[in-house]
Amino acid sequence: MSLRPRINLKILPFLTLALAVLTATEGRAFYESIGAKSVGMGGAFRAMADDNSAIFFNPAGLTQTKRYTVGTGYTLVNSGSENFHYLSGSIVDTKTSPVGAGVAYIYKKRDRDYDQQTEAQEVAVALAQEYLRSFHLGVTTHYLWPHRKGWRLDASALFIPSHYIIFGVIGKNLVHVKGDQREVDFGLGSRLGEYVNLDFDLLWLPKAKSDNLGYNLGIELVARKEIFIRGGYSFDRSDRDWYGLGLGWRMPRGSFEYAFRREVGGSDVTGHWLEIAVSI
Repeated sequence: MSLRPRINLKILPFLTLALAVLTATEGRAFYESIGAKSVGMGGAFRAMADDNSAIFFNPAGLTQTKRYTVGTGYTLVNSGSENFHYLSGSIVDTKTSPVGAGVAYIYKKRDRDYDQQTEAQEVAVALAQEYLRSFHLGVTTHYLWPHRKGWRLDASALFIPSHYIIFGVIGKNLVHVKGDQREVDFGLGSRLGEYVNLDFDLLWLPKAKSDNLGYNLGIELVARKEIFIRGGYSFDRSDRDWYGLGLGWRMPRGSFEYAFRREVGGSDVTGHWLEIAVSI
């Protein structure tokens, strides 16, 4: 019996329908906190990675959920001296077959123009394949412009040996824009029954001479199978530690997510994430 996965090529055009309109800073601090659920868990999402933000955290996670999802969101980030505005919209199909796919468009706009680089854009395309129900592989390719024009490539894997344990790994910037560094992230997640989900991430820059490790810790508490309370902390290697808090409400045909983030250590940077999704 062959273990090679069977992919129905006729459905691929329909699977590759995810669209996310977001804003993001080019620095690492906010790049890893795309998505309200991940922000609420302190950026610890490499193992859980079960919503549209898996395109960035761990594309292999796209195949964890089996549904059509249409989502939209808004984010306001205040750095103390200027604001960033985020608008998001997404459509994802992971129900038709074991193949999962996503496309994201990222747009950054600053209120101020003192550095003449108030705008940046990125397109990301992700594909994922499920093998034997417990092993998932994924890739994401990014194209950035206009200031840091070029390509990035990420590759990831997710291993789910049981309902209680999830292992995730992602190699980021395997192909990268000049000035970026290759990165390897590891995630360990645990579903403790129906009421507690945990995620711990280790972020590693292999070629960095110092400050090459970061850590994210996140917890999600589930009440009545539909209310989610989240908290998390990020130990950032650039000394920009931050914490996140979040709330979620999951309905039979959709979800509502809110998250708050604040940097610690005297920083005034705060952010608010609001997302609504409809599943069919």
